[in-house]
Amino acid sequence: MKKILLLLFAFTFFAPAFAQSITGKVFDSVTKEPLAFANFTFNNNPRMATSSDIDGKFSFSTVQNITNLTCTYVGYETFNMQITTSKNLVVYLKASENNLQEVVIRPSENPANAIIKKVIANKDKNNPERIPSFKYKSYNKMVYDVKTDGTTKEDSVNIKMKGKLLKDSPLFMMESVSERKFIAPDISEEVVIGTKVSGFQNPSFASLATDLQPFSFYQDNIKLFDIQYLNPISKGSLNKYQFILEDTIFQNKDTIYIISFQPKKNKNFEGLQGQLYINTNKFAVQNVIASPFEKGKIDIKIQQKYVFLENKYWFPEQLNYGLQFTDLKMVVDGKSYISEVELEIPLRKKEFALESVRIDKMAAKKDSLFWDNYRVEKLSEKEQVTYRVVDSIGKENNFDKILSSVEKLTQFKIGIGVFDLDLAKTIVYNKYEGFRLGLGAYTNEKLSEKWTFGGFLGYGTRDYDWKYGGEVFYTISKKDEFKIGGKYQNNLIEAGNYGLNSTLQNMLNFRNFQAYLMDNVKQTSFNIEARSFRYLKWKVSLTQSATTPKYLSEFQENGQIYTDYHDSNVRIDLRFGFKEKFISSFNQRMSVGSTYPILSVSYSKGIKAVMNSDFNYNKVEVRIEQSFFTKNFGTTKYQLDLGIIDNPLPYGLLFTGEGSYDKDYPYMIPNYFQTMLPYEFLSDKYANLFLSHNFGGLLFKVGKFQPGITLHNNFGYGTLSDENASKNTLTTYNTKEKVFMETGLQLDNLIKMNYLDIGYLGFGAGVYYRYGAYENPNTKDNFVYKFSATFTIK
Repeated sequence: MKKILLLLFAFTFFAPAFAQSITGKVFDSVTKEPLAFANFTFNNNPRMATSSDIDGKFSFSTVQNITNLTCTYVGYETFNMQITTSKNLVVYLKASENNLQEVVIRPSENPANAIIKKVIANKDKNNPERIPSFKYKSYNKMVYDVKTDGTTKEDSVNIKMKGKLLKDSPLFMMESVSERKFIAPDISEEVVIGTKVSGFQNPSFASLATDLQPFSFYQDNIKLFDIQYLNPISKGSLNKYQFILEDTIFQNKDTIYIISFQPKKNKNFEGLQGQLYINTNKFAVQNVIASPFEKGKIDIKIQQKYVFLENKYWFPEQLNYGLQFTDLKMVVDGKSYISEVELEIPLRKKEFALESVRIDKMAAKKDSLFWDNYRVEKLSEKEQVTYRVVDSIGKENNFDKILSSVEKLTQFKIGIGVFDLDLAKTIVYNKYEGFRLGLGAYTNEKLSEKWTFGGFLGYGTRDYDWKYGGEVFYTISKKDEFKIGGKYQNNLIEAGNYGLNSTLQNMLNFRNFQAYLMDNVKQTSFNIEARSFRYLKWKVSLTQSATTPKYLSEFQENGQIYTDYHDSNVRIDLRFGFKEKFISSFNQRMSVGSTYPILSVSYSKGIKAVMNSDFNYNKVEVRIEQSFFTKNFGTTKYQLDLGIIDNPLPYGLLFTGEGSYDKDYPYMIPNYFQTMLPYEFLSDKYANLFLSHNFGGLLFKVGKFQPGITLHNNFGYGTLSDENASKNTLTTYNTKEKVFMETGLQLDNLIKMNYLDIGYLGFGAGVYYRYGAYENPNTKDNFVYKFSATFTIK
């Protein structure tokens, strides 16, 4: 017995010393790019097999003597070689000339379909975002480069700086380290604890694993850029995709099925192509390679590798993506390595910040020891050259200052020293005053992080009048968006635009260009606003206004005729976005939306005799809006607006302005009536519903001609009390006690033009028809034609 135990001891501890270990890397023979998940078999024994990882690396150990190697990969010729050395083998695979040969298999005979059915049946169990809770760290690396034939860089992009030449080194690099924690089903926080960007000393952005691909391959749709692609392992995919069992390999006790997929012929949907590596252990995705079946200006390929943890869950281990800008010959390689995974750990929801992604204040200050600790591989000499040369270029050309300017532009500002030029108050146009020549400026964080002072001054080129105003506010808490402030303005406000729509006064709301019924308002206001309970944004305002309508209008009450009037009110604005997601990047908090309805409420209480106010009233407006995607159907959007006023008020304080039909501006404006004149109707109670559904390219396709198709249906109802009707004189208007109805068909991308070799500017048209109780007598007058503009990568 003692001898047996000694033999077992020796075998256990010394056998590895006699084992043969094979290591190497596999590449495409033309592009020299590493090939992920290539299959290796040794000594022609299917039980002696392994696969390359996402980076093309492979390794295999055995006590047997290895004499030969066979490598297979979908779309490539089989490779055989005799083993003469066991370390750092280099394998080059040649693309197969007949890899596009059509294979026809009846569904009842296709073994791949039976496997995919099991994958779909176990999809929820294997989805890592169904795990009750987890946390991990991720090292992310993104490399930009330019190539001509796949092997050399163009001379025109070689950058010479201080005698150093980026001849064979990448043009640009980004690295980051992030910590993520998660509670199912959708509470997530990812904190970037380290970020490094070539050319920048203090970058306010970072590369992440989920920038251009989902965290896992288990959603019904895979969103790449802004296109929703049908997942080949979603329900119903067997009717859309063709699956082929390409190979079977054995790994320990498990069997791995390699299944290729691509859309079936004559199936019109946004589809992917690639390979699935299905492990019989829970029939989970172990590896996946996928790219859009239809290519565009930007070709993207994603690769994901999963590992089985704690003998219970499959979890992502590596996430890669590759971008190729076809015409620019620009390539981007992104890699993410996930480590320090902890599953089913105690986490509390209140410990999560509002932002699902944010950058730590010290993220850009990490030293070399930090990066050496997290890098999976040391930087190559070429990558070190990139950092060294591009950093020197960045310092000389002040890339950080340029970045700061870009950050300001996204907020419609231009930074000039301690001031920000406010473009929304500097560039103003409407049909009443024409172009406003002037300036809007505010102090910025360089003067004070807490206090902001500013104002605007402008002169209308059509109304020949000055507008001006000043404002000051104090930020109590940037995190909670908690501010107090006050302002005065002598300005123009569109009639009827005092409620929810008053928050839309920005450069991107083209409806402002159509405004021509304006009130001159001399207004003083004080307000306090903040974010509470995570998803609730509120604002309380005390406002006093002296108003002079710039259109023919009179309001008669108690024997008095008002042409000018005073209004003092207390207003409360609420916005509740349940589970609305935010990211913190470029030194600002940005919303990325919510799948749930967003609720907005505005309540104003007019108080007569306070600061010479002429009216008592209660005014309430409510808005519910939502956008959601339905698999195989498209994106549905709706906005429901409701409003009520309880007492008579002058024309400008009532509800109007929901129309957008203007022959001078034939473009489509969302959430307005397309066939209704801007001020056609007047109400003190109203309900409007704007409903649209975007099919994308699901309905029609002929070759590369694939217009986006959107259906619109809008409905409006409103009443005007007899008191309001009798007291508002001189101004002409209609009422809509019956339902106003219109329908429309919008066709986007009828014409596509190349834009900077990164995508297409698409130009389309829409036709809208007014029908029902308020249709025009002549049929042709019920049709309105409008234009649309979009951007797409394909």
